Parts: sequence; structure tokens; C-alpha cells
Amino acid sequence: MNKEKIQKIECVGNKRTITTNQAKYFLKKQKKYDQENVYTILEERGFAHFLKPITTLASKEEVFPFIEEKHYHSQEKAIDMMHVLSLLQNKTTFYQEISLDEIKKIYEETKKEILYLYDYYQDLEERSFKEVYPSPSVLLFQKNITLLFESLAYANEMLEKWYEEINRKKRYRKVLVHHKFILPHLLEADIPRLISLDELEYGLPIEDFITFFKKHCLEQDMESLFAIYQQKFPFTKEEYLLFSSQLTLPPKLDIFKTSLASCCFLSKEFQKMEEIRTFFLQQNQKHQKDYH
Repeated sequence: MNKEKIQKIECVGNKRTITTNQAKYFLKKQKKYDQENVYTILEERGFAHFLKPITTLASKEEVFPFIEEKHYHSQEKAIDMMHVLSLLQNKTTFYQEISLDEIKKIYEETKKEILYLYDYYQDLEERSFKEVYPSPSVLLFQKNITLLFESLAYANEMLEKWYEEINRKKRYRKVLVHHKFILPHLLEADIPRLISLDELEYGLPIEDFITFFKKHCLEQDMESLFAIYQQKFPFTKEEYLLFSSQLTLPPKLDIFKTSLASCCFLSKEFQKMEEIRTFFLQQNQKHQKDYH
């Protein structure tokens, strides 16, 4: 960019787009100052599906080439994301010796969350039925209380099975996890490229698909997408069990907000729980021999 003449500068949020007499770029402030290490790791492992900056400025801004995105249907883009996810994980997999402290921490923190939510929703159930004139949000909660408790019971069952299974293992897999793995963070260009790599770090293989599922399950065919993903990066038995527990665990919901927006939010959350329930009914029938 040193010999180029700037013709236009546009600012959108924390990004600046610069048009010169030769090309177009966008600048983004770094959130992590060791980002160069991330790009090096990806390149060393032969993963090319990410947007790499041209240079890093002294001001800690990254300069990226501006790439016009191809506009595909969201379902096509979701399929591309499954291929990119499986490739990222296959390229960055390593096996780590089982850390009993880490395994115990996952178990105890998830167990604590399950018990807390069980008590929380029991209390809400009792309070809701004392309402003389229940609001639409409260009525929605009462209609779905069985779904909530079934979700918590299933999350707990899968957690116990995972803990039993993982304690038989000597090693488990770790991969690079994007942590913001949703449709807007894939740039459809000459090849699909992941963007927003600020939170990329090593973690468990199940994490990115859980993020994707919770964000997009109401508009995407998750059964088909999971099949595409698993064809190229199948979960181990213990990974599937923890995946089942973590995905099924419901969020903490406030049912006493009376605004229309709150009611719509609650409705969507219960729809997501129903989608998750249906998803696992289908998966457990399909993969019964593999996981049970």
C-alpha cells in the first residue's frame, strides 16, 4: 500500500475500507496481539480457508484485501461451512493425554449448571401457577415446562454416560475452535474463507457445531448438515455423548418480562429446544449401534 494513492476512506463500526488507485482494502483492529501465530499454525497445517491480512500495521490494525462476496442461498453457504469446519478440524487435530482435572472440571461445572437450572425452573413453575392472570410469557412457559425438564434430564443422562466413557480413555482430541462459527463469518469468494478469527484457539471438536446449531437451527436442516459434517469428521463415542449433553442443556430464561419482544424471544428459545429434542431422537435412532 505504500506507493498507492488513497482515493476514498469509509468507516463502518470498527472497520475502515480504503480505496486506492490500485485496489481496495479493509482495516480491522486486532483483539489479540499474537494473531500472527494463528495464521502461521493454519498455514503450517495446510488450511487455506481463511482470510489472511496483507500486513499488520504498528497501530495493531490488520489490512485485508477487500473481496466481493458471492451471494449464495443460506443453505448452500451452510453446506460450505460444514466442509470448512470438517477440514479445519481434520487439519488441526492433535491427541492429548487425559487430564483428570480437566475432565472433572467439565463434569462438575456441567453438573452444577444442570442442578441449578433444575432448581431454578422448579421455583419458576411454582411461582407461575400462583399467577392469577398469567402473562403470555408465563403461559408459554407453563406449556413448555415438560420440555424444559426433559431437556435437563437428557443433558444429565448424557453427561453421566460421557463421564463414565471418558474415564476409560487415555487420550482425547483437541482441535482449533473458531468460537464464532456462524454464517456471517464465512466469506464466499474464490474459495470459502473463515473470517473473524480473533477467538481461534484449541478446544474440543464439539464446540463450533454447537454454536452453529444454536444460532441457525430454526432456519437450517440440521440433520442434513450434521450428516455432511460427520461424514468427514465423525465424533468419537465420548465426543457425541458430551455433545448431546451440552447442546441439550437449556438456557436460563426469565418468564416474567411482559414485553412483546420478550415473549417472542421465549417462543424462539422453546422452538430451539424442540428442534434439539427432535434432532437427537433422529440421531439416536440412526446411530444407536455406534453410540449405545
